[in-house]
Amino acid sequence: MPAVLRYAAFTDPDRPGGGNPAGVVLDADGLTDAEIQRIAAEVGFSETAFLYADGSIRFFSPVAEVPFCGHATVATAVALAARDGAGPLTFATPVGEVELETSRGADGVLRASFTSVEPRIEEFAPAVLRQLLHLLGIRGRTSTPPSRRVSRTPATGTRCWFCTTPVCSTASPSTRRPCAR
Repeated sequence: MPAVLRYAAFTDPDRPGGGNPAGVVLDADGLTDAEIQRIAAEVGFSETAFLYADGSIRFFSPVAEVPFCGHATVATAVALAARDGAGPLTFATPVGEVELETSRGADGVLRASFTSVEPRIEEFAPAVLRQLLHLLGIRGRTSTPPSRRVSRTPATGTRCWFCTTPVCSTASPSTRRPCAR
């Protein structure tokens, strides 16, 4: 079984213990999907990255594969730089190639950076917005109407912005609420 590393991305050297934890497996070749999922569940972080010798990388939560994870990408780049030395990297992710740069600062700390894909912003269809508000249990009128924007990127999927504080304060979400028809 390959080594499972535990890193934290987006850390602040002045505040130890912070950042976003991610599991990293630098040698995923030969692992089955079932083994990968078991390892991710055992690590227990929100995501664990699995790097293959050909530069492809996959991301798993404790319960399922996810298309992309920024902090696990950064953690993997830093782990690879610690093993092989700093410099440019390219990972083939499920959402496309991601180019990264790793470097060692004057303080000796390894760092990694990459540029995210530009999001595409669009409006919700009115029926979709009604359904989302229903599922979140947001009822009635508020003094601030909900925004109807949705952002889509290949890397992060779909993210919705439709609540301001006054709107969201009326929410009572339920996983048991049936979809409105």
